[in-house]
Amino acid sequence: MKNNQHIKGSFRLILVLLLMGCIAITVVITGLLARNANSIEVSQWTQERLLPTVSVTKPENNETTDLLELAGRLQAYKQSAIYARVDGYINNWYFDIGDKVVQGDILAELDTPELDAQLLAAIADSKRSQAELELAESTVKRWRNLVKTKAVSEQDLAQRESEYRAAQAQLESATARVRQLEIQKSMALVKAPFDGIITARNKDTGDLINAGSDNSEPLFRLATTGQLRLNVFVPQKSAQHVTVGSKASVTVPDYPNKTYDAEVARTNTVVDPQSGTMMVQIIINNQSGELLSGAYANVLLPLSSNSAMVTVPSSALIFNADGLSLAIVEVTDGETASVQIQPVEIARDLGRTVEIIQGIGEHQMIIANPPDGIQNGDRVRVVNSAKDS
Repeated sequence: MKNNQHIKGSFRLILVLLLMGCIAITVVITGLLARNANSIEVSQWTQERLLPTVSVTKPENNETTDLLELAGRLQAYKQSAIYARVDGYINNWYFDIGDKVVQGDILAELDTPELDAQLLAAIADSKRSQAELELAESTVKRWRNLVKTKAVSEQDLAQRESEYRAAQAQLESATARVRQLEIQKSMALVKAPFDGIITARNKDTGDLINAGSDNSEPLFRLATTGQLRLNVFVPQKSAQHVTVGSKASVTVPDYPNKTYDAEVARTNTVVDPQSGTMMVQIIINNQSGELLSGAYANVLLPLSSNSAMVTVPSSALIFNADGLSLAIVEVTDGETASVQIQPVEIARDLGRTVEIIQGIGEHQMIIANPPDGIQNGDRVRVVNSAKDS
């Protein structure tokens, strides 16, 4: 009986020990597993904290992408440097700077003594040639009558007729010389070639004029300012969208709150290989006379194409050997994201922002300040996702 009780007590003790051992083993295993899990979690947290931290943004639609803003200098629609066509002295001038003239007005008159002497000599030569022609004509008539009576030979008559024709040619040459000098003399009156305003007068009464000198200075400068020209240079990306006849708006610093109507008059249809631009000429109505030729002006030029363009911060651009690109992110796991490098083409640099014409959509998220050396497939930690806004 005692042995049975002893055996039962020993059995209970073994069961208790086994149970305690199992509990201890369970506690140890649970601790080890929890410790390992904590270690993995800490490792993951540490790895995430080692990822580059970036802020992201979405491209914005540019409400003014259909307008191209350019700058240039206003020019008179017609302008001319007026030179003397003959040598002489300024005898008188009749208009000065700022005076309005109409086509044909005499601006100045030259005294041309040498030309006058040449003209008198040419007139005298013409009269002498006329007299010689009359003599030759009467001689031919007499010799024709003598030939009929056989008093002279046909050969002698042919010689006199030749002399008559030579006298005719001499008279024509002398007459042409007189006309030439008369035309030159008429150029002593310097006339306005078109309606306009005198913008410069460089000579005064008594000044000697050498018409054939390479370094001669113009007597006057004349400009038409009722219309002005503005030559601007359109980037190649936008050149094909500029059409003749399109309306434009012009502003000048003198009148910052006022715009002037303008129109695209013509383009040279050629892209300059050095600057990558095409010249466009714009005509501005300036009947009020407010705009000054030579002044600085801005023009808003409409584009015929509604090409989809978005703007992104300039800081988002990546410059490398492959060209320009943006870092696009896709948030896939909490705050971390995978990076994709996307090449892009820009339309205009607006300073803090740039217009992107190709390579990016308005719904994609881009890194606003990509870290150096970022590559395809890199992971980053996003601090402000556009998805959360």
